[in-house]
Amino acid sequence: MSEQFIRVYKYMDVSEIKQNLLVYGDISGSCAKCNAISVKLDSVECPECKTKFNYISFRNIKSHLPKLPRVLGERPYLAIIDFEDYSRNMGKSKAEDLFK
Repeated sequence: MSEQFIRVYKYMDVSEIKQNLLVYGDISGSCAKCNAISVKLDSVECPECKTKFNYISFRNIKSHLPKLPRVLGERPYLAIIDFEDYSRNMGKSKAEDLFK
């Protein structure tokens, strides 16, 4: 049987994800925790704050689909986070914090 990528939904705390998330754009990435820029896709940890990346999110997942087997082959512990879900939930979390 052939394995394929498939989305799985799970309740998670976005503030915990942010602590260990690499957000990758078209050319380079950034650390969600400290906002360090120019982080390479193959980075295991943030070059500035030394946070280990347990999660990765792509701003445009469709352009990076061919890279996923290699990335997950090298680091099978990584969980892929949907960027739209992450952004929406971070915004919601920030809005809730304003009203506390």
